[in-house]
Parts: sequence; C-alpha cells; structure tokens
Amino acid sequence: MKKIYSMLFAAAAISFGATSCSDFLEEDNKTGETADLAYNTVSGIDGLITSAYDYTHGWWGKEPSLGLAEMGSDLFYFGYDNKQKSMLKYDISAEALGNNVADNPCLDQYWEMFYAGVDVCNNAMKYVPKCTVIDDNKKAAYLGDAYFLRALYYSQMVAMWGPIPYNAEPINSINNNPVRMPEAEVYGNILNDLKASMENYKKANIMTPKSATGTGRAYYYSAEALYARVALYAASWLGASAVSGYGNLYTEALNASTDVINNSGAKFYDRYSDTWNLNNEEATTNTENLFAVHYSNDLSAGRDNCVPYRFSDEGKGQFNSLITRTGYGRNGGSAAHLMFPSLWNNGCDDIGPNGQSNKSVFFRMAAGKTTIKSKMTNEDIEVGKYYSPYGRGFTRYLPSLYFWQLLESVKETDQRYNGTLITSYRIPYELSQNAANYPKMSDQEFKDYEEAYKEDGNYFNGGGIAILYSILDGNSAEGKALQDYAKDRFRLQFAYGGDIPVYTTGDPATALPTEGGKAVSDVYGDARYKSEKIEGRRSYPCIKKFLDDQYNPTYPTHDLSYRDCMVLRLAEMYLIKAEAEMQTGGNALNTINQLRAARAIAGKDNSISGTVDIETILRERALELCGEYQRWFDLKRTHTLIDHVKKYNAQASGNIAVKHYYRPIPLSELEAVTNRSDANVPQDANGVLQYSAAAEGMWQNPGY
Repeated sequence: MKKIYSMLFAAAAISFGATSCSDFLEEDNKTGETADLAYNTVSGIDGLITSAYDYTHGWWGKEPSLGLAEMGSDLFYFGYDNKQKSMLKYDISAEALGNNVADNPCLDQYWEMFYAGVDVCNNAMKYVPKCTVIDDNKKAAYLGDAYFLRALYYSQMVAMWGPIPYNAEPINSINNNPVRMPEAEVYGNILNDLKASMENYKKANIMTPKSATGTGRAYYYSAEALYARVALYAASWLGASAVSGYGNLYTEALNASTDVINNSGAKFYDRYSDTWNLNNEEATTNTENLFAVHYSNDLSAGRDNCVPYRFSDEGKGQFNSLITRTGYGRNGGSAAHLMFPSLWNNGCDDIGPNGQSNKSVFFRMAAGKTTIKSKMTNEDIEVGKYYSPYGRGFTRYLPSLYFWQLLESVKETDQRYNGTLITSYRIPYELSQNAANYPKMSDQEFKDYEEAYKEDGNYFNGGGIAILYSILDGNSAEGKALQDYAKDRFRLQFAYGGDIPVYTTGDPATALPTEGGKAVSDVYGDARYKSEKIEGRRSYPCIKKFLDDQYNPTYPTHDLSYRDCMVLRLAEMYLIKAEAEMQTGGNALNTINQLRAARAIAGKDNSISGTVDIETILRERALELCGEYQRWFDLKRTHTLIDHVKKYNAQASGNIAVKHYYRPIPLSELEAVTNRSDANVPQDANGVLQYSAAAEGMWQNPGY
C-alpha cells in the first residue's frame, strides 16, 4: 500500500516526528517524555527553534530550488548537465518523481518540506508560551522567530502553488479533507505573522543581528524586510487592495522598505564585490545582509547544515540528493557555487600539449594534487588558490544572451558587471608556454595575482587569458580583428558568430546555446578544436557571485560551500521602494539612482533618466538580484513571465502557457485525500486563478 508522508495528511505529532539536524528530539524522545515535558526544558525549547530554522537549508543554496525560483525565466538557459530540463522547458507534470536525480523538479519534496517547517513553527507557537523555564523576553524572541519562519515558508508556497491549505495549528491527527485557501487570505495571514514577529522582536529588543536568538537568525528588520517583499508580491500579483484589512499594499511595501533603509543599520560596501567576498559571507558580519540562511563553516559537521529528515521511514527518510547534495552522513552546505561555472577545467583539449588533456594548464582543484609543472621553468607551480575559485564546471546554468547583453550595457559605469560575470579564465604566467596550440600566450600582458587580489578582492582578474568570452558578433569587423589577435594567444568564444559561438544567433528571442553534436573541428573548421565539449551548452561566461573566491586548502573547490545564503538584503529594499513609488506616485527614479550610485564605478555617472516603468524595475532587479531565488517569482507576480520568456528564452518559449504561472500540486498529495475535486478553476488574462467557494477541497491547478 502506498504511503503518503505529507504534513497535510499524515499524523505526525511533533513529539515523535519532527527530527532535526541537531537531533535534540531524538535524544529527548529516547526517554519517552511527552512533548509537554520535553518542551518545558531549555534544551527542548532551544532545539525546537533550531529545528524550525533547519528547514531553510532545503531551499536556499540548493540546486532544485534554484531551478524553481530563477530558471525558466529570461536570465538563464539550462546547460548540458542540468537536472531539471523538462521543468525549465515548461514540459512539466504533477508526477512525484521521488529520488530521480536525472530530471526532477522536486515539487513533491518541497511541498512536504515547507509544510513540515510550518508544523515545527506551529509547535513553537504552542509550546514556547507554556515553557516555565525561560523568561518572557526569551519567549518573545522565540515567538518572533516562529512567526517569521512560518511567514517565510508560506510565502514560498503561495508564490508557487497559489491557493493552498493553511495550517495554523500543530498537526495531531490525520486530515483527509484539506481545503485550499484563496491566495489573498494566505497573503493576509503571512502579513499578520510578520506583524506578530515584529511585535515580539520589539518586545524582546531583538533589533539587530547581534541580539538575535542565534547565529544567522532573524530580527526585527528581517521581519520588516520580508513584510515589504510580501506586500509588494501580493500587490503586484493580486492588486493593491486585494488583501482585506491592509489598504494599499504598495503603500505598505513602501513604508516598510523605507523604514528598513533608514533604520536597520544595514549599509552598502564601497565595492560591490565585497558583498560577495567569502571573507564577508557570515550573516552576522555582512553589512548589507538583512537575513541569511546560516551554514556552519565546519562542513564536516553536516548535520548542522542539512535539512531535517523526512517523516517517512520512521523519521529517518531522506530528501532527494539533488537537495541534500551529499546526503546526511557526510557534509552539509550550499551548492550555489556549483550551479553556474562552465566546463573550463576538462573541456576541449586545445589548451594543453598537442593531443593531450588540458591538465597541463587547467584542472579542477577538488582534492589531492594542486600543482602543474611549468614548461617555462620546469618547476611545479601551485595553482590551487587560483583555480579553486573557478568551481567544478558542472554546466548547470548559463546566462541568456539577453542577460549578458544587459550586463554589458552597464559595463563602463556599474560595478555589477565585473562583480557578477566571469568572461575569462586565466592562468599563471609560468604556465603560459604549456598550451602548445597557443604559442603566443606568454606574449600577453600578465598581471600578478597577488596585486590583482589587493585591487579588487578576488583572483578572477589576475593572470593571463587562456579562455575569453566576447559579447561581440564574431563575424563583425571588430570581431574578426579580435579573432585574428587571439588565434595564437588564447581560445576565443564570441556570443555569436566567429569560430566558436556560445549562442546560435544574435537575436535574444531565438538564441540557443550551441550544441556541437560532433567534433567542433568538423563544425568550425579549426583542427585545434577536437571536442564537442567546447559547445555553448558547456563553455560560456559564468555568474560568479556565489563562487568560493577565497582559497581554502581544506576544501579546495568543495562539493558544498559554507557561504551563508542571503535571503533579504539592503539593495532589495531600494528596489521594493522604487516599485512601490512607481505605483503610488513617488520618485521611483531617484530611488533607483540612489542604488545605482552605490554600485557606480568610482568617478562614473551610473544614473539613468526618463520614465520608470515595470521594465525599468525588472532590469534593475536583474542586475542586482540575479541568481538570488527571485527572478521567476518577479516575472510571475508582474504578469510578465510569458512575455519575457518568449522574448528572451528560446529554450522555454515554445511550451510556456498561462497555466505555468502556477506550479502543479504534486499528484501524490491529491491521491492521498478523500475530498479530491475535479474543479476546473479558470485563470484570468493575467494568469491569476479565479478562486470561488465552488472550488473548495483539493483540486489540481489548471492544465496539469
């Protein structure tokens, strides 16, 4: 008999089911204590709050959630070895694929995970007030955490699935008749939770990261920042007055974001790259951070970094390894640094001795040997600290032509171009004679790595070019001149045109990553390029915001990163404020230019002029927030998803339809209920479900 372990439909009393990476309940439950006894201890109540936070580890910094939150949008294509191609092409069904790691959206996993997280929060709201061994300030602080996290989890669910069952109490019995609550009501509950969170944080004087209940935990301005985001989401998706009791939601978003900007104490770094420098990764030290999912710097302590076990298999079930990456027994952390690098390290053998692997110039710094013998000096050259930041070359995601062109358009004035994009892979000068196919490589002007590091805080701009990606049309006069220069110096790949294009055309509406399919020498006529690995699906510019830019000999290009994953930060508050001002008659242009001034290259005018519209906002959000688990939601809530995909993502444009404004309810959940309905709830022209009382019960989103 098939068993369903959904938080909606399975009896899972917290005292027996809510396991955590801290395994506090495992220890307590071995004594047979009831929840009332366990949660009347300091360790029990502390562990309960820890468990509530642990569920954030399943979404932020993980591979399948990045696909759900960022991809299938206008900014990214999927690469050669992507694990969610069907979803990103909008060829998606409601089928629950379990532990399939070849092509899996993991929607069933996230449905369960978020409801499990909500249930832990609900138990915290029940037991924290009852606890007699902590004082009122501590109770208020922990309640602030619980309300914040419940709002955070529900905000992700309603944005994906729309009307959802809403649990406000701990689960203590099977419910086979859940009812999907209208979106406006869910948003109202989320906003109410965030108000309650702020009230409790204020009561407990939890106003700054240093006063929070633990490392990397939320505080007053975290809750207010999320309030600003949720109000904006609801306003732009459902309408400014859609949520009962909240007046104009744009005004709510404007007031909250303005208060965070003015009073939170968060501030910009002078250098945008410092926002992402691994030396500033800790949530408590990053000056722009408002809330981040915390990962312990000790990756071997995986249980402190992982998502809790599932309720299946007597509370020992594991979520899909696409989510956990290394499982539960070895390591835990963020996988974001693995998602964007191209196949720089073991691709085409043009960069290396004739007929040999390019390992004489490049190889992945995963473990073991970190030196390469120099043909120039006959000495072993230590390359670990230079190559480790480049990542492993998994080819999951590459920037769309539209996004590359957008970044290029601000290159001369805006720090975010260099702070976001790697367009060249570089090598130490001593290895420049190792690449037989490029005899003039050593003729280039080489920069010393250490000097480059002092200049901009990372190694990415040091050394000499071995691979260069150019935005130019390779068939243009300028492109041909660059190609002539590069011929004996380095591998050159143009955005389109030339010998080795990244994309098939120069039109963002039709451009696709190139596919070799056979030896590239047969396609492009250059005998140096003997492998299809040089195709655009595998060799492309890299988004570098999340790369581990500081070499750690213990974890050279580790399969997980200890980088804390920022969920809310100061720059987003400016973008929320500007969008709210655009809708309420404020000076949106001035607010955008304040952000752009903070991101300006020293001495450059980075301001824009003209009328601010939603496209202006979306461009600014792309430049600032790319890869931060928001783009798909931004296009959805602004009703521009279909338009932008058709204009800028040829991988997805052929299939996308109005139904894709919502994700399908996992089929396993519908099969578990007794009140499953065949209601066909229509969507309006903007994609919004037209919920009515006739649709009560559990029903599938239209088209699935």
